[in-house]
Amino acid sequence: MTPVAESTAGAAPADGARREGGTGLAFRVEGAVLGYGREAVLRGVELDVAPGEVLVVVGASGSGKSTLLRALAGLLPPGEGRILAGGAQVTGPSADRAMVFQDDGLLPWRSVRRNVELPLRIRGVPRRERARAAGEWIERVGLGGFAGHLPRELSGGMRQRVQLARALVGAPRAVLMDEPFGALDAQTRAGMQRLLLDVLRDTSATVVFVTHDVDEALLLADRVAVLGRTGVRAVLETPRGAGEEAGTGRADLRERILKELQEP
Repeated sequence: MTPVAESTAGAAPADGARREGGTGLAFRVEGAVLGYGREAVLRGVELDVAPGEVLVVVGASGSGKSTLLRALAGLLPPGEGRILAGGAQVTGPSADRAMVFQDDGLLPWRSVRRNVELPLRIRGVPRRERARAAGEWIERVGLGGFAGHLPRELSGGMRQRVQLARALVGAPRAVLMDEPFGALDAQTRAGMQRLLLDVLRDTSATVVFVTHDVDEALLLADRVAVLGRTGVRAVLETPRGAGEEAGTGRADLRERILKELQEP
């Protein structure tokens, strides 16, 4: 059996396919207690995320996947501990951290182009420049003929393409994705996964991607973080390559993740 590499204490990987984003850490979570009101969902969370990597977070329903993502986004302050992004403490939302949700959140009265432009408009980017950038990303996600369409005229998969373009148009340092493909049919979901991998080759953004689907995690991740009832159980590196050894390693890792998820 091919051994499965494990990152101790949530440490950033020694190497990886997408480490071009810079030095240091994209995120560091130090002893964070996360929850709502007096109810803690996650306790003592320790996690490092390297620049340019894809970290996929898996866990059972209610394990705190979305809670962790909201904290990284600056939408949920930790009750204890702290969260750093690029070495600076996270105290609220930032244009450097874009979010992508299962619900596309598009404004129904705005065209595809105007939805994609929105982050740039909020930041005061001149009209001509934001139109150019939006047009490039609309083409990049395969919707070049739909720039003038309204969201109601698009399929679910097309709307998620628009949301992805909107998230990336402002060149954020990090993209935080909360089960964005969970409501799509299998064929559309596979297409969106391929598109995401393709798009990420052209950006240095760090991605933290939440899913309950272990196979999706293995497809997308440089590393997989497994959440348990109170915190991060394990952070595991995914084997690279297409050979027999890499395939065996991924099968072993799948079994390891499933075992971690079944632990009480």
